[in-house]
Amino acid sequence: MTKLITGCTVNLAALMLLATAHASELVEIRLIDDIDEARGYCLDIAGGRGTSAPLDKGLQAHTCYDYTGGLLEDQSFEATLLEDGTFKIPYFDVCMSVPAIEPGAAITLSPCAAVETQMFSLKDNGNIVISGDTELCVTTSSTQKREGRGGTPVHVMRPLSLQPCSDEKKAYQAWTVFRI
Repeated sequence: MTKLITGCTVNLAALMLLATAHASELVEIRLIDDIDEARGYCLDIAGGRGTSAPLDKGLQAHTCYDYTGGLLEDQSFEATLLEDGTFKIPYFDVCMSVPAIEPGAAITLSPCAAVETQMFSLKDNGNIVISGDTELCVTTSSTQKREGRGGTPVHVMRPLSLQPCSDEKKAYQAWTVFRI
């Protein structure tokens, strides 16, 4: 079917096929070391599950949901943008951010923009570093941990922050892209 739109001829079937071919692949960002959680830890929006997750609480390390056979909206990142340093959660149209590029900064969420506080890089060794200071890694807390109210067994959560990258913290700083 062809339709004339403001002087341009557009093949709608071709456009739909092109859009489908470029549909984004969704992935989880998962700690390589399961630490103490057999289902693993994934980057996750804190404070809610799926489509009801509140954006103002930022990101946490949370039991991965892929064991359910799919990816939930609050743990799904757009794979095609990772190479460019953008960790975008497309369902909510937000990106991983930090309020400041400094040790201890929380890992937050904000509308996607080409700003230094949203530019990260997943290195070959698994470290996710902030581009403004490649010595700072997205780090799962090794000391703070809490159990959730749901899931069987119960889900586990740990806060995230920027911390100096180090071999001693590798279990809490090395991440991978997980595809279903």
